Amino acid sequence: MLNKPNYHFAPVKNWMNDPNGTVYRDGVYHLFYQYNPEGSTWGNIQWAYATSTDLIHWKRKGIKLAPETHKGEQYCFSGCAYPQSDGYLLAYTSIGYEPWAIQQHARQRFARANADFSVIERLYEKDLDQRSQPFPVHEWRDPFIFSYQDGVYLLLSGICWQDGKSENSVLLYRAKNADCTEWEFKTVLATEKDHVIECPNMLIENGKAALIYSTMTDRKVKYIAGDFDGMRLWERSRGVVDWSEHCYYATNLSASETGAAVLYGWLQENLERGDAPDGTYSGCLSIPRNVHIDEQYRLHIAPIDAVKHLQDRALPVSGDEIVSDSVRARLSFVSEGDCRVRLTEGEREYLTLRVRGGEIVVDRVSRFPDADETEERIRLGGNKHKFDILVDGSATEIFVDGVAAVSVRMYRSEKPEKLFSLKEGRVTDVRAYTMKAAQIVGE
Repeated sequence: MLNKPNYHFAPVKNWMNDPNGTVYRDGVYHLFYQYNPEGSTWGNIQWAYATSTDLIHWKRKGIKLAPETHKGEQYCFSGCAYPQSDGYLLAYTSIGYEPWAIQQHARQRFARANADFSVIERLYEKDLDQRSQPFPVHEWRDPFIFSYQDGVYLLLSGICWQDGKSENSVLLYRAKNADCTEWEFKTVLATEKDHVIECPNMLIENGKAALIYSTMTDRKVKYIAGDFDGMRLWERSRGVVDWSEHCYYATNLSASETGAAVLYGWLQENLERGDAPDGTYSGCLSIPRNVHIDEQYRLHIAPIDAVKHLQDRALPVSGDEIVSDSVRARLSFVSEGDCRVRLTEGEREYLTLRVRGGEIVVDRVSRFPDADETEERIRLGGNKHKFDILVDGSATEIFVDGVAAVSVRMYRSEKPEKLFSLKEGRVTDVRAYTMKAAQIVGE
């Protein structure tokens, strides 16, 4: 009864984590992702590759960026792809074999790719090393390149050491040449007091900016929104992109075919011991999300519109419940005041969603060995909320009011009996559909 997601992107087998090099050009979405071709736990990290025309159906195309071990490279960590006139510039964190390589000896490596990524050539002479800024940085990683006005900029995360103190930081660089292979350090753009930062992304939209980043300690994705002037991000608001503690992580951005922003994220497994639920695979991507910045500098978050093309059979609502054993469904409803509902409910296994005084709490009861039973909490305020929920085997994504999300992994030992049941309070406008599998093919 262990249901692997089938409309969320995942490899056939083995380990995957962060989405990398996400770009859209000429009708095709390009996706790279961290991958271990040798097993279902972390290790042997390199970039695998897939393409799509709609962000739902994908073609896997194997490994595209592997460590060049003969040149001292051990891992190809996370990074980005930046479109150029004759192809793409790839940037990634290269990890060598030196002691403490991840913490202290990482290099930011660049490579040229042609239009279909069939040829990738490393630019070793253009590496960024620790002399790129006037102070040492540990955990220096995850380059993200973006354009702003007439400049091209690079973000990196790291722990900066200055004046005998350390600071969890996002560092900003600017390209010094048209090829974007020479960079000048500009400033520390943002800091976090208690959490190591990873995977910084920058969204520029209608004169506003949002720095989106993951925090290693509490395993959340957050944002700071404000006005960017090429040197400083003037903060107007900050918030949480996804409230899960150990599920949604390590985002990347691309444009869509309309020019709007698309946010990709990794859904990691939630297991107390081990990474792979059945020993064959670990991890999948979230459904790509539309993101935009509103007039109040809040980040709006929703699943891409194309997911509706997977909706299949409408499920009847009988009283306050939907009787269905489906674990692949889309469900929506509006809560009015405090309430408690159960999702994918069986006799001994279920997800519970509670609304109490403006706080939304999601927890799970599972009989699966080693299932992590942590609660997920969303703090929004208000007493009326609209929910849009995607259930896909072990992956569940819950979107609230278009401004918040929480992702959950649910492992089952038995089939559910009800997709939805109201236990307390009042909900309205309940709707549900079964979901078809996405066509995800290839290596």
